Amino acid sequence: MATISIELIRKRSEHNEGEIGTLEEISLHQEDITKIENLQNWCKNLKILFLQSNLIFKIENLNKLKQLEYLNLALNCIEKIENLDRCESLNKLDLTMNFIGELTSIESLKHNIHLTTLFLTGNPCTDYDGYREFVIGTLPQINVLDGVEVTHRDKLVAKQQLSTVKRKIIVQQNAYEKSKREKKNSSKSLKITENILETDEPYDDKSDEDFWNQPSENTPECRVEMAMHSRRAQRKQDEAKKTPKKETWTPKLFTDTGRPYNLNQAKVPYKLDDEQNRYILTVEVYKFMDTEELDVDVQPTYVRVTMRKKILQLVLDEEVKVDESSAKRLIGSKRLEITMPKVKQIISPVKKQRVKDQDVREESGSKLTDEVLDQKRQVEFWNITNEPTNRNVVKNFIDNPEVPPLE
Repeated sequence: MATISIELIRKRSEHNEGEIGTLEEISLHQEDITKIENLQNWCKNLKILFLQSNLIFKIENLNKLKQLEYLNLALNCIEKIENLDRCESLNKLDLTMNFIGELTSIESLKHNIHLTTLFLTGNPCTDYDGYREFVIGTLPQINVLDGVEVTHRDKLVAKQQLSTVKRKIIVQQNAYEKSKREKKNSSKSLKITENILETDEPYDDKSDEDFWNQPSENTPECRVEMAMHSRRAQRKQDEAKKTPKKETWTPKLFTDTGRPYNLNQAKVPYKLDDEQNRYILTVEVYKFMDTEELDVDVQPTYVRVTMRKKILQLVLDEEVKVDESSAKRLIGSKRLEITMPKVKQIISPVKKQRVKDQDVREESGSKLTDEVLDQKRQVEFWNITNEPTNRNVVKNFIDNPEVPPLE
């Protein structure tokens, strides 16, 4: 358990630039402090002292704090009010949620004439019959008790009934002490010793889960035991933070040869339309995700969409124009649309009706000869030197024998 050390006080006095001698206010709550010490020697000018939510069993070592006005000891393990009579300036005392059963111990506060506010809520003594009358009658300087104003009439009535109420309080107080001893003897709770308070481990090997699942008693011992289990759990968390974290799995996006993989780590529905000249990818992103959490990366052979560090990657069969690609998302919609024009776009020819030879003849209004038709035919190299096949043959040809044949 923690002690009030010079390092702790300097740490909690940053508002005073670490100066301890002139410190007027300090908060030492939730430090598992078991004993009040050193404050009256190091911080003699203290006016406000917060020591709530610790494991303090006894009020002590505060008698030199002559300027102390407000002392908060709520949520500790105090069973008796004592050693505050020399805190002459004490104005407000908070002992909420302790284990004070000895109500007659408030008589030690009679000499604190400036004490006007007292809190004892949550202590066993508040269940005593006549509790409020006894406190008001014993401490007439009190103006506020447990957050309720004490009127002048309350003080007169309490003063008149003080002797009778005190006898009733003593009887109930003795009965409480007797039942407390019986419970302590029969209880299996932790036995408070200095060795237990100084140890770093619980008193047995019970798991934390078993301990928190079983019912506990409202005693100082149980409160200490709860603090020890909580401290062990906190220590495990701190150790876990110090140990290096295991590397989280990262998806493999490319093969060894550089070819991209198809990957849907985000597990979102999508649709990839392969149109004639472009790709259109429609992704159903998370419904309540901000657009700033989206990242779109279009490459010539693949497209990648990152949603909250989760990846959707798709391979494209044809290359696309990265500079002309676009992504849009309607406001309030979860649909993301990415348009990616293809690099090799298909140009469709315009079909024109060919004019037939017969239509040409009809339009010209005259019949073309075979020679004209031959001139309009497609020129072929093998047919350049040949004579037209449709040329008219000369009739009545007479061969002259005197003419030698051509060689």
